[in-house]
Amino acid sequence: MHRFKRGILISLALAFLGVSWLWEQLHPVVRWIIDRIPLESLKQAVVRFMDRLSPYPTLCVFLAPLVVVEPLKILAVWLLAKGQWALGVFTYLGTDILRLGLVSFLFKTCQDKLLSIPWFRRLYEWFVAAHEWAHAQVAPIRAALRRALAEAGLTGGRAGLWRKVAAVWRYARRRGARNA
Repeated sequence: MHRFKRGILISLALAFLGVSWLWEQLHPVVRWIIDRIPLESLKQAVVRFMDRLSPYPTLCVFLAPLVVVEPLKILAVWLLAKGQWALGVFTYLGTDILRLGLVSFLFKTCQDKLLSIPWFRRLYEWFVAAHEWAHAQVAPIRAALRRALAEAGLTGGRAGLWRKVAAVWRYARRRGARNA
């Protein structure tokens, strides 16, 4: 039962870190797209508007992108169901990038106000703690992967993905044979 529970926890940690990694990879792209939008006066007007709001109305504005984007995701799923794959995928990805960009911009703009709401601060601190927990859960796996790649001489990005996967597989089999 302990191994099952450990497997579930590591799976949750990997899923959490996967989403986090995806955000870290997409954040510069989203930031680049947002920076290219020639609406500086609109961006400044939003910042001024957010500065005048108290914390809870700020929270409502912060959550607005979710309300705007979710119907567009339903449209994307409908397009996929109708067999319009390219348009459906483009719509889904476009709405996600739009949502990420807006949420990122709004959070950066009003982070202090949002964190002044006690339950939002607790939620944010929980999220940060969950992120640290996930890293701690995955750290031994990452260390084993690094050892396997170093043992095979495949560090520094000098080999392709399949060679790395094969090296990790061989390492895991040898380790399993030693423990059996």
